[in-house]
Amino acid sequence: MKKHYYSGWFDGALPKQLVELLRKDIVDRSSIAIIWGTWNIEEYVDIAKNNWLNPAGIVFEEYHAIDTRMNKAMAQELVRNASVILLMGGHVVPQRDFLLEYELVTPIKESRATVIFGTSAGSMNMAKKFVSVIDSNSEGEERVVFDGLSLDGFAYEPYFSLDKTKLIQNYLLPLSQEIDVYTTSDDAVICVENGTVTAVVGDVHLISDSEIRKV
Repeated sequence: MKKHYYSGWFDGALPKQLVELLRKDIVDRSSIAIIWGTWNIEEYVDIAKNNWLNPAGIVFEEYHAIDTRMNKAMAQELVRNASVILLMGGHVVPQRDFLLEYELVTPIKESRATVIFGTSAGSMNMAKKFVSVIDSNSEGEERVVFDGLSLDGFAYEPYFSLDKTKLIQNYLLPLSQEIDVYTTSDDAVICVENGTVTAVVGDVHLISDSEIRKV
């Protein structure tokens, strides 16, 4: 059974509670597929390996960077055979476009990975729906709701705080009338197994039917 981890970003080492969960869940450490989020893949593979995983004592035999320089067939094979998949942060809509263009959705879902971990944009794409600015290069306020990979049946919003009133009132509350919205604050994580949240690290909120409650 796969476990799905949704998070924002980690400036430094992973939280201790998260490390304990990952050590227990990541039994097979033969390979990890780290999927491009439109930022420099080598830099972010280095962050994942040397800032997050190695200090946690989670070391893989092989590290594979999946990006546009790789042909589609090789990307699909490496993802399908990975023991862990990490969808990195970056620009969420271009990352989604890459996943669709390279036809990686089915390989991710059917992979032998026991853990699929998302950070920021990667987590947003793992969910059924997410809210994003229309232009990833724009700082404007106009946003739309996009379909994600639907690894789980909820919407997801990282970097959440209750003072983001415009985002909450204009987008998250209306969306919560259609689908549950899980949110995480900085350094917070939710772990999902078989569609059910089984563990939380840090501040996590659920927005459902226009009501916000802390998980």
